[in-house]
Amino acid sequence: MTSETKRYRLLCALYDPSESTEPDKYMAEVPSFPNCVAWGDTAEETIAILESVVVETIQTYRERGYELPPGVSPLATDVELYSEPRVLEVSV
Repeated sequence: MTSETKRYRLLCALYDPSESTEPDKYMAEVPSFPNCVAWGDTAEETIAILESVVVETIQTYRERGYELPPGVSPLATDVELYSEPRVLEVSV
């Protein structure tokens, strides 16, 4: 089986610390992947942790032969790195 690196662009949500998430932590999630969530002390740290979680999640899906959820597909071409709303872009 050939392992080829692909780029993915996924919408993510970043939440400020609050009583509904964690009082002292930022929280980020990728709605396309249920339970793909990260917490951190800063927004930047939280996004970095989320990137690692997403990479591990996609690798696990591949290793087990699972189809990626709808809305999660490799990019066909290189695209602009910055866009709104917040977008998480990872290579796996």
